[in-house]
Order: sequence, then C-alpha cells, then structure tokens
Amino acid sequence: MEPVISFALFTSISYLTRACHTLREKCVVGITANKEHAERLVRNSVGIVTQLNPVLGYETAAEIAKEALRTGKSVYEVAVTERQLLTQAKWDEIFTFENLIRPHFIQ
Repeated sequence: MEPVISFALFTSISYLTRACHTLREKCVVGITANKEHAERLVRNSVGIVTQLNPVLGYETAAEIAKEALRTGKSVYEVAVTERQLLTQAKWDEIFTFENLIRPHFIQ
C-alpha cells in the first residue's frame, strides 16, 4: 500500500507545482497596481477614520464614521467639506501614504 500512497502524493505535488507555475505565468507576471483605483478605495473606506482619532478625538471620529456609513458619503466629505473640522492642508498631512503605512501623529 505504501508505494500507492507515495505515488499519489508525488502526483498531487506535481499537479500543484504545475498549477502554481500556470497561475504565475497567466495571472501574476506583468500585473501592475492601479494606483488611482487603490487610492480611491483607501480614501473612500470608513476605516481611515482611525487616523483622525489623535487629531479630532475618538468621539468626533466615531461620529464622522457613523455619518459616513449612514449617508454613504466619504470620511473626507463629512470631515472636511461639510463639518470643516480639518483644512485641506491638514487632511493632506494626515493622509500621506507614508503616514498611512507608518503613522506618526502630529496634532
């Protein structure tokens, strides 16, 4: 029985290896990120409201998140455009790419 199990195992590993190579060749090689689309997804996510906690406080940030979810508006629209809690310059400072991946909070 052991040779049959070994054969089946090695056959499965061979199929999986070929599948990984095919996936790489057909789906991964040459793929590029759509920077504008990815940026839009991040900017329109309610999750970014956590970046506002140190600046506006937890309660205000939570209110912004609730309103954004309730109305379908972005956090930016609620915080900057409507409530004018932040200037455009402050928003840009908080939401730089570098600050999103390695937060440092400047109030």
